[in-house]
Amino acid sequence: MAINHVKSWGYQLQEIKPAAIARTPYDLVVIDYASDDGPFSKAQVDAMKRKPDGSPRLVISYMSIGEAETYRPYWNKAWKSQPPAWLGKENREWRGNYGVRFWEDEWQNIIFDYADKIVAAGFDGVYLDKVDEFETMGHKDDMVELVCRIAARVKAKRPDFLVISQNGDELINNKKFRDVIDAFAREDLFLGEDDDGKPNKPASIKESIARLQLFAAGQKPVLVVEYPGNAAQAAKVRGQIADLGFIGLTAGRDLDTV
Repeated sequence: MAINHVKSWGYQLQEIKPAAIARTPYDLVVIDYASDDGPFSKAQVDAMKRKPDGSPRLVISYMSIGEAETYRPYWNKAWKSQPPAWLGKENREWRGNYGVRFWEDEWQNIIFDYADKIVAAGFDGVYLDKVDEFETMGHKDDMVELVCRIAARVKAKRPDFLVISQNGDELINNKKFRDVIDAFAREDLFLGEDDDGKPNKPASIKESIARLQLFAAGQKPVLVVEYPGNAAQAAKVRGQIADLGFIGLTAGRDLDTV
């Protein structure tokens, strides 16, 4: 299935059950590379690639490139007492997640190895999160370079392998960044920049939409996920997203259902 044909999507990172994913109607689903029992098998991934009517869906693996996570296969318990030079501070909102100096070779090699595993597992693409870590750590151009290196690596193995980048939409102004990714995803476009369910400032919304429209002008899809506080908010933002021609999703921030 071509990503430009996607009309709907789902996003689940916790309590993933392949059979439940297979029953969903979505054209594209973003899930984790592994469950609590370990990485999904290629057979499980292949089963999730079919919708109930037998038509294909894209199954994309989540991968954070701006934070290291203690629950990932690459995590070394010794890093807590003896942190490597690339490891930064813990995210106080998401315990077990640590900012990283993403421009360091040692971290990038971990990410490249992880990306190789995702390709080998049979996923259709990778969903890069914490791309906006440059907003905290600086090194904006280095983040563009990291995304480019990931894209080059996975596409050398499978030319049709998709690279979707989430957040950090300041990077969209960089043509090199726009050219190398296949879709862009944005959280909290209308709600939640300051607090869940709280509308964003009009100026922030306007600025973000302009960037996303620049990306969409290249005939590439824009995915938007919002975490509304109630059903009325959910209905409103779904309409706003659709009016822009973007592909919308409303969900709970824990992303434990699809």
